[in-house]
Amino acid sequence: MTNSKTEIQELEKLLISEDLEELNNLTGNFNIFNALKLQNNEIRHSNFLAWIMSPFETHGLGDYFLKEFLKSVIKDYSLDENIGISLKDIVFLNLDDTEIKREYKNIDLLLISQQSKFVCIIENKIWTGEHDCQLERYAEIVSSEFKDFKKLYIYLSPTNECNSELLNRCYQDSNNTVYYIPMNYLQVHDVINKTLKFKAKSMNEDVKIFIEHYNSMLERNIMGQTSEDVIALCRKIYRENKNAIDLIVENNDIKADIYDVLLEIISENQNWLLQTSNINWIRFIPKNDNLENLKFAKKDWVDADNILIIEINNAKNSVIMDIVIRQSEMGFEKQYQILYEMAKDKFGYNKSSKKNTYMHIKSFPLISTIDYNNITLLGHDELKDFLKNKIYNSGILEDFSQFTKELNSKIN
Repeated sequence: MTNSKTEIQELEKLLISEDLEELNNLTGNFNIFNALKLQNNEIRHSNFLAWIMSPFETHGLGDYFLKEFLKSVIKDYSLDENIGISLKDIVFLNLDDTEIKREYKNIDLLLISQQSKFVCIIENKIWTGEHDCQLERYAEIVSSEFKDFKKLYIYLSPTNECNSELLNRCYQDSNNTVYYIPMNYLQVHDVINKTLKFKAKSMNEDVKIFIEHYNSMLERNIMGQTSEDVIALCRKIYRENKNAIDLIVENNDIKADIYDVLLEIISENQNWLLQTSNINWIRFIPKNDNLENLKFAKKDWVDADNILIIEINNAKNSVIMDIVIRQSEMGFEKQYQILYEMAKDKFGYNKSSKKNTYMHIKSFPLISTIDYNNITLLGHDELKDFLKNKIYNSGILEDFSQFTKELNSKIN
C-alpha cells in the first residue's frame, strides 16, 4: 500500500506547481457561457440558436445566419430524393418572416416561414439521446399542421458526422417515412465563424462579443478543441505529477455524486415517497390515489407493500430508470394475473420474464454508457439540472401514473 504521507507530499507538489498556474492562465479567460455554467445545457444552446436565427432580433443579421445554417445542413444531402428540398431551394427561399418557436409541443426548435411555405424541425441534443419515439411524434405534428409546406428535419448533436446516414423514422404506418439530417456542432461553429467574418460590421460590439463567446465555448466544451500549447503543458504536468493526478482521478467517484444528487431530487419532490436506497439503486413511488388497490407486494427488500415501484439503477457506467413489478404476497394470484397481463399488453416486455418475480417492465436511460464520461465534467448544480430534466422528460412518471390508474380500476 502506498504510504499516505508520500501521497500527501505528491498532492502538495501538484498544488504549488508553477506549470499548473500557467495552465490556469492559458485556460482561464472569461467566457460568459462558462461563467454561467451553460455549456452543457441543451435549453440554453437552443435559446441561443433561436435568438441568432430569428430575423426579427436586434443582432442585425436578418435571416443571414438562418440561411447559412440551413445551407450547411443540406449541402451534403441536396441531391438525396428522400429530403425533398435542395440547396438551391434554400438559397432562393425568402425567410425574413421566419418565426422561431421554442418547445412547441416539446419540439426544441420549430422554424416557420408562412410566405415561403417552409417549416423545419431542429431536435437539439447535448450529450443525450432521443427517447420515446420523439422524432416520429414531432414529424407527425408538423405533417398534420403544415400539410402544404416544404419540410426539413434536423437532428443536431455534438458528435453527428456530416457524412453519416440519414435518420430514417416512420410514424402511423410504413407509408409515412421522414428523414432527419444529422448535424454536428462543428458545423454550427463554422457557420458562426462565417457570420463573424462577413457580417461583423452589421453588429454592434456587444452582440459581436456575445457571439464570439458562444463560439469559443463551443470550441472548448462541446467540440473539445484545445490549443497545442495547452496540450503540451497538460502532458508536462501529468508526466511530472503522474501519481498525484492518478490519485485524484481514482478518488473522483462520480457514481457517488450521482447517487447524492438523485437523492436530493427525490427528497425535494413532496409527491414522491422514497422506499429504499443505496449507491446502486434508489426505489420510490409517486404518491397518488391510483395505488389504493395495489398494496399486495411481498415485503422483502422494501419495507412497503406497493406492487409497482419506480427504480433508478445507478450502474458503473450508466443510470437507468425503470417501472418495476415486485414479487406478490401469497393469496393475491388473481390480482397479480391481471397486473401481469396488462403490463405485457401495454409495455410488451420480454415474454421470457417469469411471472410473480421482480420484473422491469419499462426502462429509460437517464445517462447512457456513451454519455457517462461527459457527466464527470458537470458541477453539482449542472448535474442536478441534467438529471431532473431527464427524469421529468423520460415518460416513466406519466406511464406509471396512467398504468396504476388503469390497474386500480380493475383490481379490487
